[in-house]
Amino acid sequence: MFKKILVFTSLILVSCSEENNEYYSYNFVENSTLNIETYDESYMKYGNIEEGTNLVFEYEYSAEEKANISDDEYSEFIRFEINPQLTEFNYKNEELAEIKAVFSKSCFCGFGYDVEKDVTPTGTISGERISDTEWKILIDVVFYGDENKNFISRFRLKK
Repeated sequence: MFKKILVFTSLILVSCSEENNEYYSYNFVENSTLNIETYDESYMKYGNIEEGTNLVFEYEYSAEEKANISDDEYSEFIRFEINPQLTEFNYKNEELAEIKAVFSKSCFCGFGYDVEKDVTPTGTISGERISDTEWKILIDVVFYGDENKNFISRFRLKK
C-alpha cells in the first residue's frame, strides 16, 4: 500500500513540475490579404497571408509537445480578413465567405477528402475596434460541419 501511495505522489509531483508549453496567439496584420488554398485529396483548407489592402486576423493554438513522443506536434489556426475602414462588423453564415473565414490544422495526421466535411462554415464572427492596435473579436463558428470554435478575445496588431 505504501508503495502505491509513493508512486502516486511521485507522479503528481512530476506532472505538477512540468512546464505547460501550450501557446495561444490572437493577432492581426495590416496591408494584407488572405489566399485560401485547397487540395483535391483533402477537405482541409489553408489560409495564406499575403501582401494586400485588408486587415487579416489570425488565431493560433499550438499544443504542448510531449518529450518522449515523436510527431505529436499540433497547431490550429483561424484566419479571416476585413476592410480596414471598418470599426465594427458582424458576419453570419453565408457572409463568412466574404471575409474568407478559414480553420486549418497542422499536424502529422490526415484530412482525406470527405464530402460531409467539405462544407462552408456556419456561425458568427463579429468585432469591434478598441484602438488602432487592438480589436475585440467574438468567434462562434462551426467549420467542416463538426469543428465548433467559440471564444471572445482581444486581437493585437502584429508588427
